Order: sequence, then C-alpha cells, then structure tokens
Amino acid sequence: WPPSLALLVFFFLLILPIAYIVIGVIYIDECPINRWIPIYLIVAGILGLLQNGLMLTRRCIPPGGAAYISYIVYEMIIAIAALIWFIIGTVWVYSVISKVCFNPYDVRCYCNSVCYWFAFFMITISYVLIVIVLVVACVVLGLSLQHFDRPQIAPAPYSEAEYEEAVRNRHTSGADQTEGSDTPGNLVGLLMSAEGNFRRYNSVSQRTERSEETPQPP
Repeated sequence: WPPSLALLVFFFLLILPIAYIVIGVIYIDECPINRWIPIYLIVAGILGLLQNGLMLTRRCIPPGGAAYISYIVYEMIIAIAALIWFIIGTVWVYSVISKVCFNPYDVRCYCNSVCYWFAFFMITISYVLIVIVLVVACVVLGLSLQHFDRPQIAPAPYSEAEYEEAVRNRHTSGADQTEGSDTPGNLVGLLMSAEGNFRRYNSVSQRTERSEETPQPP
C-alpha cells in the first residue's frame, strides 16, 4: 500500500477507537444530561479495537483453516454487536441535541462539549459514509445491469475477405454454368446463403449501434 493510504487505514483501525475510549473515560462524569453518552464512546471504542484487531490478525493466517473460519465468526459477532450499539448510541446522542447545554453549572442539561460533539460528529460521519457506500453500490449495480441488458450479437460467420471471395466465386460459378460447366448446383446456393448471412449481420450490427447512440428519454 502507498504510505498515505497505510497511514489512513492505521488511523481508522487503531487511533480512532482509542480516541473513543480516551474521551469517554476522561468525561465519564461530565455529561449529566445523559450519562450513557460517555459509556457509549468507551464501549464503541473497545468493540472497534476488538474487531480491527481480529481483522488484522486474520490477515496473517492462511485462509481455509479452522482458525481462519473462527476469526471470521468472531468478527461477525462483534460487528453485529457494534451495529446494535451504534444504533443505541445514535438514539442517546440525537435525542438530546435540542436540550443539551455546555454550562457546567446547569446540571439538568449539561454535557461536556468535547464529549458530546465528538460523539455527535462521529455518528454523523458514519451515516454519511454509509449513504455514500450505498449510492456507489447502486450506481455500480445499475451499470452492470445495463451492460447485461445489451443485445448479444453473434459473430459473423464469414469475414469480409471471405465474403468477397465467395461473391467472386459465385460469379465465376455462374459463368461456368451458363457455359455448360459441370460445377455442382448447390455451390451457388451455399455462396448465396453466406452472402445473405453476412448482410443480415451487418444490418443487425448497424441497428444496434444506432440504438445505443440514441439518447434515452428521461
């Protein structure tokens, strides 16, 4: 991997979950409006570290073995737990967005600004990334379906050079027959069939190209 990409992956896999844990621990008693918000950060960070650690460890194990499959199962369990915890955290953070205040003397609505806004922005960024992934997936799927819907044209039974040679032989055979030659009569029929197949192939190809170039109505 390029160094910049490797640094970005390292940040998301290790540094970000650690930041969740550190901020949650530091401000665990500084969010009386909902004391579960710092706890959400701590648990989310622990789940993230576990999942990322299992994923990095699995890359060092040869695929196909029992240990490899076990790591996949553990990752799936932790991923499901992280998803459920993420949804719960979303409810806790978004439900107080209109009530939260950052005045430490008002214990009814106080939550430390670093703790709350970190949780809020991390959850919001996660939703934005999910939407982007879904949009890209839909675009890729649509392009794939459009590619498969195109009519499949069978290859021409004869090349252009073979077609021209068949036409020349046809004229030669016709001339020989008119002069009383004993050339078999079915040869001319075969050559005419080859010419007809080639012309039909060219006609279908041209119609298909024109239909693809014609813009579709909105």
